[in-house]
Amino acid sequence: MANRRRTSWIDQFVLREDVNNPFVQVITSAQQVARVAEDRVGLTRAEYDDVATARYQARVLEDLARMLDEDVVAHGRKADEALAGETDPVVRARVLTNALTGAVRASAMLVDACHTLLGLSEKLLVIRRPGSRLTLMAAVEQTRAAASTAHLTVLVNLPRITDVALYDELNSGIDTFDVTLARANRVASALRSEVRVGQAMPVQRATQLR
Repeated sequence: MANRRRTSWIDQFVLREDVNNPFVQVITSAQQVARVAEDRVGLTRAEYDDVATARYQARVLEDLARMLDEDVVAHGRKADEALAGETDPVVRARVLTNALTGAVRASAMLVDACHTLLGLSEKLLVIRRPGSRLTLMAAVEQTRAAASTAHLTVLVNLPRITDVALYDELNSGIDTFDVTLARANRVASALRSEVRVGQAMPVQRATQLR
């Protein structure tokens, strides 16, 4: 991934810290989903095929998130170069506008990628091994966080978008985030429903732990 150690002009509009970077979060989540999809023990033929397809699609989403992340870095680099050099003010303004527009568009596309990735996660609920389901839960929660951050990025920067067509496109897609959030909640709820918390520990095991 691109180097993010140096502060860029674009950082004031898009969260790019390695820990909370939504693009990096989706890359990691997609890798986790693909890994879970490799666990196909005990599946029916139809389930096996669905899970195999989900693995391929998760890899595609991983590549997409990485490409979007690199796009944001590239937009930031162009903006920084325009600010550092003796660029004509009109040209500089155009470069900065394009950089912001590109970064916000990438964030909107990431929300769509999160929605698709959560759909793939839902298909993997047929996988029963505890370790795989824990990994899937981690991926779902991380995808939810990435979607929330990317969605907020679009909301915060929408008033700064001067491209009328893009503004209308982004504005019309804002409400669809609720659908994405509902999907994340549904998958997380399905995973949690099988967890039994507070069950009494077997006497023999409890004695061993004393």
